Amino acid sequence: MNLIDFLKKNVENHGDKIAVIDNEREITFIELYEKVEKFSNNIKILNQEEIISLISENSISFIIAYLGIINSGKIVHLISPEISEINLFNQLKSSKSKNIICNQLMKKKILNFNSIKTTIFDIEEILLKHNNKEIESSQNKLAYLIYTSGTTAEPKGVTVSHSMIEFTTKNIIKVLSYSNSDIDLLPLPLNHSFGLGCIHTSLYVGSTLVLLKNASNLEEILESLKKYKITTLAAIPATLTKILNFENKKLEDYFSEIRLIITNSTAIPKKTVIQFKEILKKGNLATYYGLTEASRSTFMVFDKNNQREKSVGKCSPNVEIKIVNKEENNLKLGDIFIKGENVIKKYWNNVEADKNIFDNWLKTGDTGYFDKEGYLFLKGRSDEIINVGGEKVMPIEIEQTIKNIPGVEDAVAFGIEHEIFGQTIKLNIIKSKNSEINKAQILSYCIKNLERFKIPSKIDFVEKIPKTDYGKVKRFMLK
Repeated sequence: MNLIDFLKKNVENHGDKIAVIDNEREITFIELYEKVEKFSNNIKILNQEEIISLISENSISFIIAYLGIINSGKIVHLISPEISEINLFNQLKSSKSKNIICNQLMKKKILNFNSIKTTIFDIEEILLKHNNKEIESSQNKLAYLIYTSGTTAEPKGVTVSHSMIEFTTKNIIKVLSYSNSDIDLLPLPLNHSFGLGCIHTSLYVGSTLVLLKNASNLEEILESLKKYKITTLAAIPATLTKILNFENKKLEDYFSEIRLIITNSTAIPKKTVIQFKEILKKGNLATYYGLTEASRSTFMVFDKNNQREKSVGKCSPNVEIKIVNKEENNLKLGDIFIKGENVIKKYWNNVEADKNIFDNWLKTGDTGYFDKEGYLFLKGRSDEIINVGGEKVMPIEIEQTIKNIPGVEDAVAFGIEHEIFGQTIKLNIIKSKNSEINKAQILSYCIKNLERFKIPSKIDFVEKIPKTDYGKVKRFMLK
């Protein structure tokens, strides 16, 4: 089955049910299918290219275009609306895409990019075209191309097949019990595998999906929970942590009917997990570990009886994970490798990156370990290790400690050059609103709670930490 088969099944079973709601309108499954068919038919007339780039904010129009391009037998190249001119140029060159489909706002933005000579089509204009000629759809094993989120300087192209989508979607449903009675709130960008996975899941089970433009308006998220009688919410850890600034009793009311909050594998502060355990009376917080190249490889449900707040859970059904390297404190700590039908076979035109895939095992670049019960714990990225006089330090260990300090909203640790030790640790910290915490207090906390070689040599207060849309630190931008 592919995504269009998911949609057809819902048309047959409950065509008049609301499929998607955004800030401007709502659409039923049958209306969605009709628009997807029309869009794909018009696309096939416009061009014969295998890859079509799509840039759009969260909207029903995005979903129509996404499914319409797939239905036409082409590969969707998904691009963030926040992309810079140079990154857009590089992605178009790498993907060999000759066409961009976007909304009117993005079209105006791209037309101001002098280096972009690609043909641009407006989503709504394509839908308005009248074409009575039916053109047979071709089949393509690949569904979409997406470039990795860019925590390193050089994002890699990843193509995801229909079979990978089906495998991953079925695992999501099996583990997290999604059903057609759910009403799912999604404020995540749809150009990323986390947001896409939520669309796929909703399409498969036939639930109603409520789209928000973004996650910046916390009040809108909370009000939407009540307005639409939401049962599931997808959000990154940073959003969940910020929500906790609201009064607990108020939050218990907003989340009173929520059965599931799903977040991703960016480190979740332990106190955030614990507080949501208290707030959610009828549901659970859950997370997963995965990459664009290997989506939803583990799941962790933080139920009331599970005290492993720092774990990303156990392997997904029919997914294998192995740890390769050294023993440390009686734990097999090392590089994480993943194998399963959710793993890509190769990267997009990138021979060097393909070296990380051998015998169907993907070397993730992450490090971690399993406990005795098979729960996976992440320790960080192998390429982020800070070497302080021969002592290896994972930034995430320091960051998790610092985030427990009252008055600290966010923190990032990274290595800086040192004449004697090779590297020492620098901290960039964002203060909480109205916080009066100072560097001396932070340093004192570090001395009490960290080993000597993990204590930062320099601390700066900053307004912003460079991150991807999904909350992962862009460490290559830290100096």
